[in-house]
Amino acid sequence: MRALAILFLLGHAIVHGVMWTLPFTDAVEDMPFDPSHSWLVDDGRILAVVLAGTAAVGFVVTALGVGIDAAWWPTAMLAATVVSLVLMVVTFTPWWLVGIGIDLALVVVALQAAPTA
Repeated sequence: MRALAILFLLGHAIVHGVMWTLPFTDAVEDMPFDPSHSWLVDDGRILAVVLAGTAAVGFVVTALGVGIDAAWWPTAMLAATVVSLVLMVVTFTPWWLVGIGIDLALVVVALQAAPTA
């Protein structure tokens, strides 16, 4: 089960890294949406890449924490997921609804796994 969680987190990190670097390529011309489009800022490419990169690194760190059974992995996952959710709100398109659902599920997992004081 732990291996599946690690693979899922690494996959989630890769999707973030790939999806939000696409606006710097010609690939977006054939896509039904532009991942850098933001209703908040005119050109959201740099903001999207910074947020996506931060989320991706956070998911990789979380995967490492899960792998070594570190007590801090729920906090890392919660932080990465919040950054991911901010990214998807800033660049919102209905295509992100699945990703938002995944992130909300990760928030629940992180909160349930967090040690109680």
